[in-house]
Amino acid sequence: MSRLASEMPGLAQLINPASSSPPPPPPAPVPPAVGASPTSLSFAATQGGANPAAQTVSISNTGGGTLSWSASDNATWLMLSPASGTGTGTVTVSVATGTLTAGSYSGTVMLSATGVSSVIVPVTFIVTAAPVPPAIGASPASFSFTAQAGANPVAQTLRISNTGSGTLSWSASDNTAWLSLSSASGTGNGAITLNVTTGTLTAGSYSGLIALTATGATTISVPVALTVTAAPVPPTIGASPTSLSFTAQQSGSNPAAQSLTISNTGGGTLTWSASDNAAWLTLSPASGTGNGAVTLTAMTGTLTAGSYSGAVTMSAIGASPVTVPVTFTVATAPVPPAIGASPASLSFAATQGGANPTTQTVSISNTGGGTLRWSASDNAAWLTLSPASGTGNGAVTLTATTGTLTAGSYSGAVTMSATGASPVTVPVTFTVTASPNISLNPSGLTYAATQGAANPANQTVALTNTGGTLNWTVSDSASWLSVSPASGSSSSTLTAAVNTTGLAAGTYNGTVTVSATGSSSKTVAVSLTVSAPTTSSATLTWTPNTDSNLAGYKVYRGTASGTYGAALATVPVGTVTYQATGLSANTTYFFVITAYDSAGNESLFSNEVSKSIF
Repeated sequence: MSRLASEMPGLAQLINPASSSPPPPPPAPVPPAVGASPTSLSFAATQGGANPAAQTVSISNTGGGTLSWSASDNATWLMLSPASGTGTGTVTVSVATGTLTAGSYSGTVMLSATGVSSVIVPVTFIVTAAPVPPAIGASPASFSFTAQAGANPVAQTLRISNTGSGTLSWSASDNTAWLSLSSASGTGNGAITLNVTTGTLTAGSYSGLIALTATGATTISVPVALTVTAAPVPPTIGASPTSLSFTAQQSGSNPAAQSLTISNTGGGTLTWSASDNAAWLTLSPASGTGNGAVTLTAMTGTLTAGSYSGAVTMSAIGASPVTVPVTFTVATAPVPPAIGASPASLSFAATQGGANPTTQTVSISNTGGGTLRWSASDNAAWLTLSPASGTGNGAVTLTATTGTLTAGSYSGAVTMSATGASPVTVPVTFTVTASPNISLNPSGLTYAATQGAANPANQTVALTNTGGTLNWTVSDSASWLSVSPASGSSSSTLTAAVNTTGLAAGTYNGTVTVSATGSSSKTVAVSLTVSAPTTSSATLTWTPNTDSNLAGYKVYRGTASGTYGAALATVPVGTVTYQATGLSANTTYFFVITAYDSAGNESLFSNEVSKSIF
């Protein structure tokens, strides 16, 4: 306006007319003021989870003039964008969960501007604990079924529970054809029925797994075992003997009862009953369980002479019946008893002064009729019998006692007697052989050897047995001594060998021992004299050759001067001495040496030296 006034001076009076009083002062300027909306902020998140959505604070100038503002916060988990501005604007407020633990956190956003009061916007951040995921609980932890082939076992129940938090939505599956699950899925606690179908499974062991799965939970495996046993075997009646026969005299006493043995030759439990179809036959007991026996009694009663037939039938539930034929022969006239003896003769053998031979038995039977009441006797002091009498079939044990009997053959007899029967004699022989006796010839061996020389010649010992059977063994007491053979059962020749290897000069003593059961051991003394060798030695020394191509030296020896033959030894370069050994007594030896190079060239003989061995 001042410029317009200056450019248009003619209008000055119109703009500023003359006045008798001064004009009023202009109004004071209005300062800016910070306006914020909303006046507070609140955030929420889960511990360790995603950051919550950012929020906005709107900034306005609620005063006059120009508002130049800035924004700041007082919490590490707070972030602002932008941090400053002019006039109306917005600030985006973000929070970061980071490593914050569950709890409630407070902070502020401060909005400031020059010359005006700051505005505080409170910020609250609530961090809740992370939720616990669901977890599958299964009880029991494993299952075991047992069934017979063709039959299904009783169903079992698997109980499901949520051992964690939240909601458990589960499902179940299995990996076997013989297993089926009822209620294969559910929410929260529940139960699964396990059904096993054996079908065509053969006897054996089978295994499977039930897998329990749920969102957010670890899969659980529940093992299932199935044992299929073979189908039961039905009982089967076994009867022994397969037939029975009775014999009696008309109007005489009843024959001895006989026993029918019952057994279960199949499986399961055998519950049996017995019945007969003959009036002259009675059974006891008439029934039983498992193995048992039925006593059959035949009664002569008023039966006339003749042959009668009957049968015993064994029955059992689930088993085929078994019939055992029974015959009853009734004789017209009494038959006297007759002695049957088996064997018809006996023979014992023992060694003089040795153990008694094994006892033997004579079986006695009635080969006639009636009742056989027998007695047994012998006619030899070395023979004893037990028992000496009996009724019906029986057995007599015969014992032969060696005692003081000398070697030889002895004869005796056992006589079986019974009233109304002819006596039966069983011959008995007892052969006593002489006890074995070892003899060795010679009783001593002497060996001589030279130290380091060949072993002396082997020597022999004659081993003779003058008695019964002899099983002998040989041992020696010295490491330098060996004997062969090491064992035998009859007369033999023993070969004794001496090994002088490693033995020093001196006299050595050893023993060869022959042992046998039932005979005294016998020994052969062995003496070995090892003499020192009769040879001596000579040591040669010489001045070393200085030839640069020297490879070694050769030593020559002879028993006549100037005559040496082939080299006795070859020694390497650097050696200036050699010992000649094995020199015989009463002999003079002559020695020379030569030098040779790597090409094999050999020098002339050295001067000759000699040594006489006495």
